[in-house]
Amino acid sequence: MAPSLLWIVNQPPLPAVTGSRVRSLALIRELVAQGWAVSLFSLDTGVAAQRADLDELRGLCAEVRLMAFETSTAARTARIGADLLRGRAFQRSMFRAPDAVRAAHAWIREGDFDAIVAAVLYMVPYVPEDHLARTLLDSQNVDTRRIATMARALWPRPRGIVARAQQRPVQRYEERVAAQAGGVLAASAPEARWFERVAPGRVTVVPNGVDARAVVPGGGAGTGSQVLFVGSMDYGANVDAARELLREIAPRLRSPGARIALVGADPPAELRVAAAAAPVPVEVTGRVQDIAEWWRSSRLLAVPLRIGGGTRLKILEAMAYGLPVVTTSLGCEGLDVEHGRDVLVADDPVQFARWVDRVLVDDDLARDLAAHGRETVERGYDWRSSGEALGAALRRLAASQRAPSTS
Repeated sequence: MAPSLLWIVNQPPLPAVTGSRVRSLALIRELVAQGWAVSLFSLDTGVAAQRADLDELRGLCAEVRLMAFETSTAARTARIGADLLRGRAFQRSMFRAPDAVRAAHAWIREGDFDAIVAAVLYMVPYVPEDHLARTLLDSQNVDTRRIATMARALWPRPRGIVARAQQRPVQRYEERVAAQAGGVLAASAPEARWFERVAPGRVTVVPNGVDARAVVPGGGAGTGSQVLFVGSMDYGANVDAARELLREIAPRLRSPGARIALVGADPPAELRVAAAAAPVPVEVTGRVQDIAEWWRSSRLLAVPLRIGGGTRLKILEAMAYGLPVVTTSLGCEGLDVEHGRDVLVADDPVQFARWVDRVLVDDDLARDLAAHGRETVERGYDWRSSGEALGAALRRLAASQRAPSTS
């Protein structure tokens, strides 16, 4: 009989329009290929999967259950406000819905799964406490680190004030969950070291990846002078980075013909206003059906992130396509890349704009970055090897739960 696994997520893996969704979908596919019977429990947060997406998920998984979830701004603000007043981490309630929690708990108690994966810290409340020992937390990033970067980058704006107030509660909650869970999946070695403090011997590095075999890279120099920015625009870190690109970096670009494309779902009105006021032409696309055409038609990818944790799938995808990347230190944190060889790194808008200008006019530099970036992805960031690491961690966890107690 195939080993059984329940994968718990806050959004269905399809459509794969965010890094979290891409990661869940890729790892589920790898586990199914290894012989796991994977069932999926997901909230429906309003980014509804099309019928074809749901059919694909049902064809991939042993069973799929979706639960409706209230996503209004008022409801979210009320949950965050309650957590702030009580000094609790907002991850405890951000995606918590009583009916959905009860449904997940009932399925887990009745389903006799060999193991459980809670994809992101938000979904831990959907696992009964007495089942945490056979659950892997797919951290995707150290939330403590992500909140700290938000507090620093956004202070003294309201979101920065909230982030600063949340730092200690988030750290306490994240450390407690990691200590109670059967294991933790970390996206990089540095993040694994952070979790090892509270979950010694139970942390597995499962890097983000890309299916490089399915991607035919370009020539590394591209055509034209298009600067690409990619990211789901309902995520605050992406909005902040896009704002930085338009307001601080774009005015410093000197290359004639330079233009920017912001590609990602749900761009807020403020970004459209900033795009209209930018000194270079800016296209704001919203959600696109096929991101591949943007990878192939752009000259470079700009990733001026100031907030976040984990590792950036968009950088790995760009490198797989042979697209040069200009990023911040935080943007490429956790990736085994070298400035000047695989990517270009700059942490202030002036230097960032200079590197963008350089790539726009220097074909040799663009080709070198593209070639080395592609090599790095092929060598260390393939979904198959990530899936193998995850499968091994799950087998160890399942075996430890079957082993008789020695107490």
